[in-house]
Amino acid sequence: MKQLIILGAGGSGWDIVSIVNAINAVNGEWEIVGFLDDNPALAGKEFCGVRVVGTIDDAVKYPKVYFVSSIANPTNRIIRRMIWDKVTRFGCEFATLVHPSAIIYDNVTIKKGCVVNANCMLGNGACLEEDVHLAYACNIAHETVLKSHVTLGTGVNLSSGVVIGEDCYIGAGVSSTHDITVEPDTLVAVGAAIIDDLVNNSMKMWIGVPAIPIKEYIRKNR
Repeated sequence: MKQLIILGAGGSGWDIVSIVNAINAVNGEWEIVGFLDDNPALAGKEFCGVRVVGTIDDAVKYPKVYFVSSIANPTNRIIRRMIWDKVTRFGCEFATLVHPSAIIYDNVTIKKGCVVNANCMLGNGACLEEDVHLAYACNIAHETVLKSHVTLGTGVNLSSGVVIGEDCYIGAGVSSTHDITVEPDTLVAVGAAIIDDLVNNSMKMWIGVPAIPIKEYIRKNR
């Protein structure tokens, strides 16, 4: 069995424990060593039968262990990339975890560090670049590309030919039309509908049906 450490001991980290348990029920691939989390209040605590064994900086102590990140923040979207960069600088390797219930079509690319939760679907030719996190029941249509360090909330539906730029956070229940682009480091709020490219917005925050810049949304709803 390969050893694994989960970065972040919050709810998404607990979900990763369940993904690992589901994978192990099929092929016994992973042994979870513990969580690493920078919150001092969590030091030594146990969640889902897995103990917090140190902080992110302690990754350097585990050169032969694989890592996976559960860390994401819609208002500090770069945090996921920062954690990735820190841990890879230590020479550590990232695992790729796909829940056995996920439906993966032909010619799909899932790069290292990715997490695919239960009941996701990836269509033919879809691509998840490094360190992408899909929450439960996301549908990614054919030829859609999620660039590095993207996070998708529960039940996101992306049509074909979509490109989601690096470091984006796409909230739960967001849907898109086909062949659109979302620029890097963009937040799309829960339940929004993307019907055109999301670009040239200085705040990089979109909301509503259809999705509009948050400043415009606030003006319309005063």
